[in-house]
Amino acid sequence: MSKTAVIGSILAMLAAVPVATAAEGDETLLYGQPLRTGELASACFARRYDKTHLQGHPQQNVTEMRVLAYRPDWPYAESIVNLEFRFRGVSDAFQLSGGCRPVSGKAAVLDCAVECDGGRFTMRREASGALMVDVPAGLALCDGEEALPAGARFGSDDRRFRLPAEKLAACRDLIWDDEIRPKLLPRN
Repeated sequence: MSKTAVIGSILAMLAAVPVATAAEGDETLLYGQPLRTGELASACFARRYDKTHLQGHPQQNVTEMRVLAYRPDWPYAESIVNLEFRFRGVSDAFQLSGGCRPVSGKAAVLDCAVECDGGRFTMRREASGALMVDVPAGLALCDGEEALPAGARFGSDDRRFRLPAEKLAACRDLIWDDEIRPKLLPRN
């Protein structure tokens, strides 16, 4: 085989190898696998902290946290992350939304931003399937203008959360998009 033919064969093989996109980092971390263009996906992670845990962490004010990640089924869509926090002594939930991108050089970490410059957090997946969410400085809505519910605040122990994977039903009320909701939830 000539040198030109060998180079041509190598180039043909390389052209056939799929190229990883930035989105594949979030897809694998959030959904457990890369997704095809236009493929709908969702993942739910949630934890309710019991009385024993909260007694051992008196500076933790978050009593429950849920994360819904989903990627709409339109071409080139990016994942959307909806979060909900519940706090000690507060009846209203604190809900917000944002998006995430893989951290350059750290394929297993996502850097996330809340809409309207409401803060940043990171997410990574443990081998157990649990999602680790790091919130270094609390979160807010719209440049902090819209405050947390009355009486709610992030305490010094509200920086890292370990959320087990859950069935989508545990996050069903975090699907705020009316177009996506019927696609994600099975009809009964």
